[in-house]
Amino acid sequence: MDVQTTGMPAAVSASMQELLANLRISRIESAQKPTTGQRFVIPRKDKAGVNVILHRPAAAEGPLPVIFNLHGGSWIGGDAILMESFCALLAEKLPALVVNVNYTKVDEQPYPYAWEELLDAVLYFAAHAEEYGVDPARMVVGGHSAGAHIALGAAMLLRDVNFPLAGQMLVYPPTDMTGRRNGERADFHKLMFREDAERDAEPMASPLHAPKEALEGLAPVLMIVCGKDSLRPQGLGYAERLQEADVPVLVREWPEAMHGFLEVNRPDYPTDPERQTPEQDAMAREAEEWLIEQLPRLWA
Repeated sequence: MDVQTTGMPAAVSASMQELLANLRISRIESAQKPTTGQRFVIPRKDKAGVNVILHRPAAAEGPLPVIFNLHGGSWIGGDAILMESFCALLAEKLPALVVNVNYTKVDEQPYPYAWEELLDAVLYFAAHAEEYGVDPARMVVGGHSAGAHIALGAAMLLRDVNFPLAGQMLVYPPTDMTGRRNGERADFHKLMFREDAERDAEPMASPLHAPKEALEGLAPVLMIVCGKDSLRPQGLGYAERLQEADVPVLVREWPEAMHGFLEVNRPDYPTDPERQTPEQDAMAREAEEWLIEQLPRLWA
C-alpha cells in the first residue's frame, strides 16, 4: 500500500498498538485476495493513489450512474474486499458502476486524509466520465458506519468545490466525534486527530453539532439506522439537522437490527455468531432491497 504513515501518537494504549499491528497484517493479506471486480488505483497529483475495486454490471446501456461505497471498521479496520458481494449486487441491480473504496485508515494518515481521498475519487471519475462510461450528474457517495462518516464529510467537500453530487447513502452513520474524547473510544479519537484534537468539532467531523449554514446545500440523503445501536441517536439527530437546513432526507429504521447488520450478513464477512442470525439476515436483505429501490430516485 503506497501510503506514508505520520507516526503513532504516544498516548495510544498498548492494547491499541497491538490491535493496529494485527490489522496491518490483515490489510496486507486482504490486498492479495482475489476479487470479482477490478482492482484499480486512482491517480492523484503529488499524493498516493486511492485503492478501489470497481464493479460493473454485466450488461447495461448508456452512461452509468456511480456509487462510491465505503466499508465500516471504526476508521482503522475492515477492507473493501469484505463488501464484494454487496457492491456486485448494487452494480447489477441498479445498474451502476460501483467504486468500492479501500480508504486509508486513520492510524496511517489522520483526518481528513481519507475524506480527501473520496473527494478526489469522485472528481477523477467525473473528469474521466466518457472513458469509464459514467454519468457525472448521477454520482452518489455512501458508506457504512465509519465509512458513512467519511462519505458525509466528503459530501461537504464536494459541495464546497461546487460539484453537483446526486446523493448520499448513509448506513448507521456516526455524526459526533466530540463524544469520543474519553473512555474506551479515546484511542480512536487520538488516532484520527493526532495533536489537533480540537478539530473533532469541525462540521465535517461532528456534523451533528454543525451550524445550519454548514449543512445547507448538501446532496439529498438516504439513511439507514438500527434500533439496537448506540449510534441510532446520532443518525436520527443528524437527519433532523439536515431537514432544518432544507436538505432532503429519507430515513428507514429497522428496530430490531444490530449495528453492522447490513455488512455482517453477507458471504464476504468473517464469522460473527451474535449478528449473523436468520432474523438479522432477513433484515439485511430488506435493507438491500430498500436501497436498490430508493437509490435511482436520487438521480431521477
